[in-house]
Amino acid sequence: MSEQQSTQEVPPAAEVGNEEKSSEEPSVVPANAIKGGRETSDKVLYVGNLDTSINEEVLRQYFQVGGAIANVKIMVDKNNSNANYAFVEYHRSHDANIALQTLNGKQIENNVVKINWAFQSQQASPDDKTFNLFVGDLNVDVDDETLRNAFKEFPTYLQGHVMWDMQTGGSRGYGFVSFGDQEEAQKAMDAMQGHELNGRPLRINWAAKRENSSGSHPRRNGGPRNGFRYNNGGFGPGGRDVHMPPPNSMGLPIGAVPAPQAPSGPLVPPPVNPQAVDSMIRRAPLRVTTAYIGNIPHFATEADLIPLLQNFGFIIDFKHYPEKGCCFIKYDTHEQAAVCIVALANFPLQGRNLRTGWGKERSSFMPMKQQAPQPPQQEQQEQQEHQKQREQQEQQEQQEQQEQAQQQDFSASEAAEPDQNSQ
Repeated sequence: MSEQQSTQEVPPAAEVGNEEKSSEEPSVVPANAIKGGRETSDKVLYVGNLDTSINEEVLRQYFQVGGAIANVKIMVDKNNSNANYAFVEYHRSHDANIALQTLNGKQIENNVVKINWAFQSQQASPDDKTFNLFVGDLNVDVDDETLRNAFKEFPTYLQGHVMWDMQTGGSRGYGFVSFGDQEEAQKAMDAMQGHELNGRPLRINWAAKRENSSGSHPRRNGGPRNGFRYNNGGFGPGGRDVHMPPPNSMGLPIGAVPAPQAPSGPLVPPPVNPQAVDSMIRRAPLRVTTAYIGNIPHFATEADLIPLLQNFGFIIDFKHYPEKGCCFIKYDTHEQAAVCIVALANFPLQGRNLRTGWGKERSSFMPMKQQAPQPPQQEQQEQQEHQKQREQQEQQEQQEQQEQAQQQDFSASEAAEPDQNSQ
């Protein structure tokens, strides 16, 4: 299969790896985007610290100083309410370079913009006949090359890549691997499930795929062979071959395989939508690792819940309130909690669809099953907090649906989100 360039979010090359070295070398060296195999795009510019009053038409007018523009996309930064960021794609690299040299560090409206080249990675060209695996629980030192080497010996392997954190430039702890044949992808999943990569066992699942226009159901776990491709924080058809399902009335990825609920074994979570995970990661500070799950059947027990919740990572603490129909799960990492929230949104459990969101982080936790009893007044206060969280979650879901609709309207085939803090 031929390869083409697709942009990827990573920090600028000049600013990665300049951190001061401590006198004591860590036992595990975290991977970063540059050493993970990223290269700069010569046609796509990242524009940071953009005034929120600027729309895409105005931005296009400013950047036409370089030449003809192919695409413009403004993104809302949920971590910074005072500024947005954007990507500007040119037809020619010469034009992009002129705009970079002319506008970088200049004041546009009320803000001084920071402009740099977006980053990209080598990816297989868009092909409907690809099958994608979600690979979770990656160690911090696993980069693109390490992930590719772990899977490249399997037949019909196409590509593998780690998802990078736009705040730090480090790994988000998960990635994706693509195959040209569904059966071979299944064999790779079976063989590598629980396999230790750099000292940490892998958790593998099918990446979500979108239902096709005819409304037919996907084949076993693999999903239909068409859909809107997600560009790892980018936008538009083509690019990274991970299918992005739009939210349906139930909030689940269209075409996702329903989880079996036979009493003979633990529940199996559905495939995750990588774009939804990325969005969920940005909805809460990185220090927050607690997921909230509501609308739990009152007769559901810890034995029903914990095996399901352990699919997403190591559980540090678990609090279940059967009378309120909710629980809180503190995971080892922020990313694990985000995957849990996305995967279990509207997940069917004993006749009810679960509701999920970020939980309120506490200053301290007791070990599981050793929580001190709480006075009624504190329980009432927590119940009010839970209700407020649910209302906020509904508002966030509506906003996310609007953002996804906007991203689907954008027609760029190559775009990326570099690390804003490194600009």
